[in-house]
Amino acid sequence: MKRDLDLVRLILLEVEKSDEPVHAEKLTCDAFTFSMIAYHVELMRAHGLLDASISKDWNGKPVYCCIEALTWDGCDYLDAIRNENVWEKTKKVIKETVGSTTLALIKDVAVMVATQAIKARIGN
Repeated sequence: MKRDLDLVRLILLEVEKSDEPVHAEKLTCDAFTFSMIAYHVELMRAHGLLDASISKDWNGKPVYCCIEALTWDGCDYLDAIRNENVWEKTKKVIKETVGSTTLALIKDVAVMVATQAIKARIGN
């Protein structure tokens, strides 16, 4: 399964706005299945973006997925990509230059995009 950065962002936004743990079932829709969400939650947990519990059946298929909270790094990453304009420009820059990259570089690019927007706003 391929990593979907828009789904990563969606998960972070949903967890942040919730006052209680978020179950993957709540995030499923036509575009994102339970398996896709659980896979991304597992990746995000491994990368230190969130605290989550995932259980799989004996075939390795996820059967339970609950996100307890964002970590400090998860909050920082979300802060970098939260703004829709910054996010869209970041994705465009990544796509037009390297195609795909690490989460750390995506965050760095988002910070650069935001910094440019701030500099343009204050006239520097």
